[in-house]
Amino acid sequence: MGEDTEQVWSATVDHLRSLIDSGALAPGSRLPAERVLCEELGISRGSLRQALRVLDSIGYVQIRAGSGTYVREQEEPDQPLRTWFTEHDQLVEKLFDLRATVEPTLAGRLARHATAKVVSRLEDNVAEMTRAAEDGDMLRVIATDAEFHRVIAQNAGNDDVAGLLRSVLALVGEERRAALKLPGQIRKAVDDHRAILDAIRRSDPAAARELTLKHLVDAKTYAHDFAAHPEER
Repeated sequence: MGEDTEQVWSATVDHLRSLIDSGALAPGSRLPAERVLCEELGISRGSLRQALRVLDSIGYVQIRAGSGTYVREQEEPDQPLRTWFTEHDQLVEKLFDLRATVEPTLAGRLARHATAKVVSRLEDNVAEMTRAAEDGDMLRVIATDAEFHRVIAQNAGNDDVAGLLRSVLALVGEERRAALKLPGQIRKAVDDHRAILDAIRRSDPAAARELTLKHLVDAKTYAHDFAAHPEER
C-alpha cells in the first residue's frame, strides 16, 4: 500500500476486515503489535491507528487502552430491523441528541479555519462513500460515514470536545450500522455529507452548523418514525 494517499486508511480497513471475515483473525484474538502490522502493510503508525479507529467504530475490533486491539464477535442481529429500532429507541434518541448538541458546533468551527488538506480529506471521503454506496458495500459506507464525522471532530480546534465526541462515536457502531440500513438513508447521508462539505469548503460556519444539525435531527426522526409506524413503510 502506498503511503502518499488519503485512502490508505480505507485500504487498510478493507484488508483487516477481510482477514476477520475469513477467520484468519479469529473473534477474541488480539491483533499483532502495531510495529508488526505497519511492516506487513507498508504503512505508518498514524495510518494504522486511523484504520483501527474506523474498525472500532463499525464494530469489527475493540481497542483496549494499555492492552491492545481485539477482534469482536461478528453477529448480525436475528430480529428484524424495525424491531431493533423499537427495542433500542431510547438509546438511539440519546445518542443522536448528544451528537446533535456537539457536532454542529464543531462543524461550524471547522468552517472558519479549514485547511486545504482537511477539505481534501473530506472530499476524498465523500467520493469514497459515494463509490461504496454505488457498489452496495455497506461496511465501507458505514466506515466512511464514521470517518467523515471523526475528521471534522479531530480538526475543529477544540481537543477536549473532539475527544468526547470520538468517545461517543466509538459507542455508536451498531446505531450507525442500523441507521444506514434504513430505506433511503445511504443516499441521504451521502447528500448531507456533500452539503456539509460544501459549507466547510466555502467557509460558511452558519451553514455548516445548520446542515450538520439537520442531518442528525433528520436521521433521528426517520429512525423513530420507522420504528413507530410500520404500516407506512
